[in-house]
Amino acid sequence: MSSSIPIHVLGMGSMGTLLAVNMINSSKTVKIIPLFRNIAKVNKFQQEADSTIGMRKVYLEDKPLQTARIDEVYCPETLPKGTAIRNLIITTKTYQTKEALAPYLGYITKDTNLIMVQNGLGVLDVLRDEIFKVPAERPQLFQGVIAHGAFQDQGFIFNHAGFADMKIARLPWDEQDILQTQALVDSDAAENELVRVFNEPAIAKSLDIHHMTYQELLLGQLFKFLINSCINSVTAIVDADNGEILDHCKPVFRSIVEEALQILRVAYKPLFSYEATYNDTPGYPPLTVDKTLDLDYLVEEINRIGCILNKHNSSSMRQDTRYLRDTEIDYINGYTVQLAAKLELGPNAAKVNKTICELVGLRLGLNRRRAEAGDWKFK
Repeated sequence: MSSSIPIHVLGMGSMGTLLAVNMINSSKTVKIIPLFRNIAKVNKFQQEADSTIGMRKVYLEDKPLQTARIDEVYCPETLPKGTAIRNLIITTKTYQTKEALAPYLGYITKDTNLIMVQNGLGVLDVLRDEIFKVPAERPQLFQGVIAHGAFQDQGFIFNHAGFADMKIARLPWDEQDILQTQALVDSDAAENELVRVFNEPAIAKSLDIHHMTYQELLLGQLFKFLINSCINSVTAIVDADNGEILDHCKPVFRSIVEEALQILRVAYKPLFSYEATYNDTPGYPPLTVDKTLDLDYLVEEINRIGCILNKHNSSSMRQDTRYLRDTEIDYINGYTVQLAAKLELGPNAAKVNKTICELVGLRLGLNRRRAEAGDWKFK
């Protein structure tokens, strides 16, 4: 591995900072290079934060703060012309992806390794249909699914509220081509620069990173998607820390998940039939789809992971509504609603998730109106 591997990060929020802090402190070969929105953000980072990011591990008793100094940062106005982005981690909000990527498209080539570490589903459609329209010019695409809980403390200091894991896999540009062999995983592990970085023992240990086939990741992604569909939206609606809704949340979680599963079974039929078709096929990893996506199991696990392991967390959607920002609801519960419409499952197929979307919109609108009327403590 070369002495310095540049990894640009687009989106230095809670997840971007979590990845950057752990990668910098776990490896001497990685060079993290944040890409900010504009020169004002660069100046704020350099002057107010002294070019330093931090992650406080609030899930540990002594709540240690781990920091990292980053001296090389850019924005669209300052990134040198002719720069070829070799590795790019995208951790922006899902709805911001297209706009955030636009100024940097000239630096991305077919050899760029691009990994999306975001909540929700549906961004692949945007990348394929609206951004990278020419197949031969598309970058090497990967997906990251991160279960760690983190939220902003102040400035560029964030709280790591719950330690979990992270899954990565090569993402097929064709959403129907979801089945991969172990041979492809082994090839990327040996030859792909970004995958090799994530697989470095110290980095992998710092975030419990697992490299796998896409169907394995998709199973984990749907699991995380259902967690987000419950935790993010409900905590935003009732304006509560994750732990505050413990146990009392189960009935609404069940309604959200039961409806979403019915729609996902149609949309991802190859995955839901995988156990019977591929579990005994050489070269394909066995999956426990039926257990992982069982309704009763999901409700209990979402309660355990969301409300117990991450009890101190304030979900990203709740933070968005508090700070009067647009939310990712269209890529979470809203994606379930969109899938039902796309699959022509009928007007009542996603009524629960549609109502959840409307309630998140109500909460955001209410907070904005209250902020306009007087003092608002979240700024």
